[in-house]
Amino acid sequence: MSVVIVTDSTADIAPNLVDELGIHIVPLKVIFGEEEFVDGVTIQAPEFYKKLESSDVFPTTSQPSPGEFVSKYEEIGADVDGILSIHISSKLSGTYDSAIRASEELAGDGPEIRVIDGKSASMGTGLTVLAAARAARDGANLDEIAALAEDLVDRTHVLFLLDTLEYLKRGGRIGTAAAFIGTLLKFHPLLGLIDGEVTPIARPRSKQKGVKALLSRLEAAGGIEQAAIIVANDQATANDLATQVASLTGVTVPPSTTIGPVIGAHAGPGLVGVAYTVASA
Repeated sequence: MSVVIVTDSTADIAPNLVDELGIHIVPLKVIFGEEEFVDGVTIQAPEFYKKLESSDVFPTTSQPSPGEFVSKYEEIGADVDGILSIHISSKLSGTYDSAIRASEELAGDGPEIRVIDGKSASMGTGLTVLAAARAARDGANLDEIAALAEDLVDRTHVLFLLDTLEYLKRGGRIGTAAAFIGTLLKFHPLLGLIDGEVTPIARPRSKQKGVKALLSRLEAAGGIEQAAIIVANDQATANDLATQVASLTGVTVPPSTTIGPVIGAHAGPGLVGVAYTVASA
């Protein structure tokens, strides 16, 4: 008997870790006009970014339906103690709500299902999911893993640089960063995910200055427990950022995580950033 961890494709967890830790993924979809692709299944990041830069059509995205979550939860089966489902911020996607509705539909039929709003995206969610999956692998029960995940959600943050706000604006995910619109023709905005919403941090005039502003913000956060670099297709900046984050925080920074198609559709091809967990007091 065990606890199984479920997340969605926006957590951007490397396939080898998904397999190693037995994580179940419910994918979102990305749509170019009349073409619909399943995130991480029928379209991968490299193909997506090539299409994003060459297509005249602006991509949209679609959350999983409650029925898709029901199918996933039923697929996991009854031979587990529980299911913990951790998802992209409810302020960025309806994915969390779909998972909630599915869990309510299955209540009392099969293992207990708990759904947690990750209040983040990409590896901001992924760091929590990975910690939960490792705890499940080590035999922790549902209450213990849920408490761990909720604690990490509160201490895990994302800072990221964009080349443009155009993708966030068109996708309707711009949040309070809308205050930057009209002032960023010569800027590379530094943004954060705060309480699950995109929030403006600074307006550096170059990506290099943006990296410095990001690192300054990271240093001000205090002790860092873990960190992960996230990137669309600016690998050179990501590599430089990884080296500096490791030096600044003293934590081991794993290879950069490539932002998948759904997050990439809203952030654009220039994104680079860091997801990190502040050490507990």
